[in-house]
Amino acid sequence: MTADRSMSFDTPQPAKLRIGLPCGRITVTAEETAVTRIELTAPNGDPNARDWIEQAEILQLGDEIVVRGPKLRFSLFNIWGGSIEATVNAPLGSDAALAIGAGRVETIGRLAVVRANTGAGNVHIAECAEAHAHSGAGNIDIAAVTGSVEAKTGAGKVRIGKVGANADITTAAGKTRIEEIVGAARMKTAHGDIEIGAAGDSLDAFTSSGSIRVTRADHGYVRARTVSGGVSVGVANGVAAHLDLSTVSGRVRSELEASGAPTDGEQRIELVLSTVSGNVSVARAA
Repeated sequence: MTADRSMSFDTPQPAKLRIGLPCGRITVTAEETAVTRIELTAPNGDPNARDWIEQAEILQLGDEIVVRGPKLRFSLFNIWGGSIEATVNAPLGSDAALAIGAGRVETIGRLAVVRANTGAGNVHIAECAEAHAHSGAGNIDIAAVTGSVEAKTGAGKVRIGKVGANADITTAAGKTRIEEIVGAARMKTAHGDIEIGAAGDSLDAFTSSGSIRVTRADHGYVRARTVSGGVSVGVANGVAAHLDLSTVSGRVRSELEASGAPTDGEQRIELVLSTVSGNVSVARAA
């Protein structure tokens, strides 16, 4: 489909993008290029969407490239079926601040700092140096972050690959999973399971209704608490563990062998695991 509007800017260095749409889709692709290209399209040909695109500003302000349009009453815009697609190609390592009232935000390729916000819709971020992702109702999927990540959704799943520093994850209702984290993780959900593949320096996890599972932990501490659900942690071989395990209505099980206090220099971990209704288990990680 031919773009309703398109513009290009010379950006020999990584760009700083600020893109805002009322509804539809934002896609940013980072690639080997010295030009930032922006295309705005009304895929359904809706007159309201075309009017918005016509009135939108696409400009370079200092070191920022900005897309912004007239403010609309979203309810009226939505009833009329307006939808806009913003397609952006920018240099590798660019920053991106992306906001949409309702719709999907997606990045492809390696970016620097990504800030993605949607009132209702999914967020998919590929590789980046730092991520801040918010959705009122929608899933958040982040492939890899070399630095820290902060993600929040009212209703939806959060899935993150490797995190090179810290993570702060909050959901009201939805499952949360991090494959691997190096630094500290804080994970909280009202209703949903929490999963960590490989824990980092520390983990503070809470869910009122759901299970908490850590496949492998080998240093620092894990503090995990749930009201209704089980808690399980796998401790790496050769790591000494200090255990504080409790449940009100359930069973506590540890497969770790009893031993004396670890010597200086011996790798150790502290586990504080509790649930009101559910089982608590600790085992050696596979």
